[in-house]
Amino acid sequence: MSKPFSFFLVTDTHYFELALGGSGEAYEKRSRTDQKCVAETGAIIDSGFKKIAEDTETDVILIPGDLVYRGELESHKGFIKKLQKLEESGKKIYIITARHDCDDNPCGFKGDECYPVEGTPREMLRSLYYHYGFEQAISEHESSMSYVVQLADGIRLLALNCDGDLKGFKGLWDDQMEWALEQIKDAHDSGNYIFAMTHYPLLPFSPVMNLIGDAKLTDWEKRANEFADAGLDLIFTGHMHAQAVTDYTTANGNMITDVQTGCFVGCPCAYRRVTFTDNGIDIKSYTIEDFDWDKDGKTAAEYFQWRFDRMITDIIDAMAYDFAFFTRLFGGPEKNKKLKVPITAVGKLLQKLTLKKLGRMLCFKVDDSIGDLLVKDVCVELVRNVFVGNEPYVKGTPMYTAVEKFLKRLNPVLHIVEKKVGNSNPLLADLKGFVLSMIGDEKQRDYDTTLNIDWKRY
Repeated sequence: MSKPFSFFLVTDTHYFELALGGSGEAYEKRSRTDQKCVAETGAIIDSGFKKIAEDTETDVILIPGDLVYRGELESHKGFIKKLQKLEESGKKIYIITARHDCDDNPCGFKGDECYPVEGTPREMLRSLYYHYGFEQAISEHESSMSYVVQLADGIRLLALNCDGDLKGFKGLWDDQMEWALEQIKDAHDSGNYIFAMTHYPLLPFSPVMNLIGDAKLTDWEKRANEFADAGLDLIFTGHMHAQAVTDYTTANGNMITDVQTGCFVGCPCAYRRVTFTDNGIDIKSYTIEDFDWDKDGKTAAEYFQWRFDRMITDIIDAMAYDFAFFTRLFGGPEKNKKLKVPITAVGKLLQKLTLKKLGRMLCFKVDDSIGDLLVKDVCVELVRNVFVGNEPYVKGTPMYTAVEKFLKRLNPVLHIVEKKVGNSNPLLADLKGFVLSMIGDEKQRDYDTTLNIDWKRY
């Protein structure tokens, strides 16, 4: 190659055609429980795509799924227009589709009602996006809408659709995996480095994600072992709207790295530039700096954080003031009515409880620099940090120390829980370690890093 090969990775664009309605009571009700912006998607995508178009050094863009909001055909048509405009700047675009691209019940919003709109059958997606990967494929697994393309001299992309059965199974079928392993071998035999992209994360990026079925591929350990032992050492993913770089090593000593990228239209509104260099594979992340929208005086970063925080704050506030809404989020009010009194009490306490007051209640010292923070706000931040990445509260920081002391005071309760659930789920056998591992990341590489991968070895 005359110059280092590079590409942009953009995921979870969730484009929503604004003509379908982006205001009113029904929209606001749906929007308040969503991390991503919806009405704003067009403006955000235009801003991000403009920045990418201005980069004259990088002409390849990969987009691993959830292209539109919820499968609206009009949204697909609108998004394709945006891809065409980006392509006019000299970019080559390769996509795969995902579950949001063929939702069974797409809707628009008008006043206080949602109304049905024309959806997109899964079998239509390949023809809609044929120009963006399928047309250039050197091999294709048609039933799963997966393919392989030659991105540059000596570099191939394995684009894996992981829709599964569009229900509980979100993974790779056995025949699809057999085909994928054949493509890996063929690439290596022909002197090509090959990496993959898929929508669902291959690896759970945080301990808590091991407990969430939707947070990684079905049978992820089996597939991770098969891929790594076959020589695939790098995969790019999305879906969880989080910035994360996660490694997994097999019993045979082979490692695969999952580079998960945050949602393009929801906090942190991130995308990546990946460059193949003589020293490895360099990853640099960017965020949307501004977009054309009434942000009520906020910067783009402040607006995105406000949207995310509102989603979590509403849940905490509902504990105190809207028990019916709170319980609907966790299984319905009928079977949880007996919990109303304690949950409401805790919710009201959280409205005014500071870290300093919590420390006094449980007899531990909180550093003055964080003492006046509301526990409620800290909880929101800690949740947000898991998705934003590079979790800052490592050992030695006042927040890490405060959480560690808090958990130590709860040891008697934690031990009871550990005994009940630890045998069935080893991850919960050490709840203190489980929680502390989520608030601080010593590696701090979720945004920018260089992977020590010898991609020239083939």
